[in-house]
Formats: sequence, structure tokens, C-alpha cells
Amino acid sequence: MVKVVISIGSNCGDRITLVEEAIEWLKTILIQTECSSIYETPCAKNTGNSYLNAVMSGYYQAEGIDMKDSLEELFKEKEHRMGRTAKCRGAGEVPIDIDLVILNGDVVKAWDYRQKFFQIGYQEISK
Repeated sequence: MVKVVISIGSNCGDRITLVEEAIEWLKTILIQTECSSIYETPCAKNTGNSYLNAVMSGYYQAEGIDMKDSLEELFKEKEHRMGRTAKCRGAGEVPIDIDLVILNGDVVKAWDYRQKFFQIGYQEISK
């Protein structure tokens, strides 16, 4: 079992519903979860709409597999099911973004880790 910290964001459509749906889904695959509030931040790359964000931590249990690859594949599949497509990416629209940022205490997405959209929620759940 490993501890994970995940960044969740949406910049189009019914952003609040999309972020809440992602949070509820994550609660089904993680145990002992903790989630920040949902908050708004400008696009970190200054290329699109503002985002609603949240940060969630919990424990993921799977044996005999690469945890990082397994989780990232699950997240990408969920993003696709929630409407994230190549067409959306090309238009700068992100119905949902679910990213593994910290795995077992190690930062695996350094750029995301440094961003305001992650740090606001991370600081909230790290208190």
C-alpha cells in the first residue's frame, strides 16, 4: 500500500460537478482519503480558462504491479470517460485532469508540485 497525493482540475463545462465526480470516483479506488476544498485558480500556463481544483490524498493498494504506471493509466481512462479527448486538448478545454503528483513521499510531477493550483490544496490537507 502506498500513499498518493493527486491533483484534480477542470476548466470547462460544469466544472464543479466534474471535480466532485472525480473526487467521488477516487474515493472508490483509494482508502483513508482526505480532500481539500474546491477552489479556483487561473490557468497556470496562461493559455485558457481558469480552473476549479482540488487536491486529494489517500492510500492505493495493488500488489505485483508498477503503482505509478497503474494509477496513471486508471486516471487517463477516467479522464477519457469524463470527456477529455484529443479534440478538447487542442482547444485548451480540460473537462477533467487527474494527476498523480506525489507517490510514497516522492514528487513524481515536479512542475505540478510547484504550481499554485496544487500548493493551495496540498497546504490545506497537510496541516
